[in-house]
Amino acid sequence: MAKILLAEDEFMVRLTLSELLIDVGHQVIEASDGTQALELVEPDVAIIVSDLMMPRMGGAEWVAAVRKKPGMEEIPVIFMSALPPSPEARALASVFLAKPFRLDTLVETVHQLLKGIE
Repeated sequence: MAKILLAEDEFMVRLTLSELLIDVGHQVIEASDGTQALELVEPDVAIIVSDLMMPRMGGAEWVAAVRKKPGMEEIPVIFMSALPPSPEARALASVFLAKPFRLDTLVETVHQLLKGIE
C-alpha cells in the first residue's frame, strides 16, 4: 500500500480516481487545487497524481515547489490533462496521461512507478 497525493479540481473526477486508488489498496490524500496539495504533501507520499490545470495553483507550479523540499526531489509524478503539457510540466512528470484515459491505465501506471522506487 502506498500513500498517494491526488490533486484534481473537478470533484467527480477526484472522487472517482480516489475511490479507484483506494479500492486497489492505496491510501489517498485528496486536494482540490495546487495550493491545498502543497499544504497537504507529506514526506511519506510515494506518488503524486495531479491535474495540470487547476485554480489558485496549477500542477506544474505546486510540484516544482514540492521538488525543492529535502527528500522529495525525486518523487514520481503523474500529470493528467486534456491539453498538451508545457515543457516545464513535461520535465517534472514521470508520466503524462492525456484525459480522458482508461481507469486501469492509471492503476497500471501507479503500480509501474511503485516498482521503480522499491
